[in-house]
Amino acid sequence: MIYSEKIDVLESYLKEPSQNYRDSFKTDLYLFFNEDFTEDNPLLTFLNTLESPGEIIQWVDRVTSYIVLKFDEEDEQLDDVIWEFVE
Repeated sequence: MIYSEKIDVLESYLKEPSQNYRDSFKTDLYLFFNEDFTEDNPLLTFLNTLESPGEIIQWVDRVTSYIVLKFDEEDEQLDDVIWEFVE
């Protein structure tokens, strides 16, 4: 996959309607990327490590699952948690 295709897969998956509580955090991810799904957005460079649409979807699911299971909004900022997965 080329980089622009990876970005398209990520954006499309984040825009899908929520099916459950975990999916509701896809909106937070979408906003984290500043609604800028272009090749110029440096926050998207993590996609270089992912090779397929399935890996991109797994990455999103892993981040949203982590948020549901481990995020403590009293002690953490959601952006900080997401940032850990992007670095």
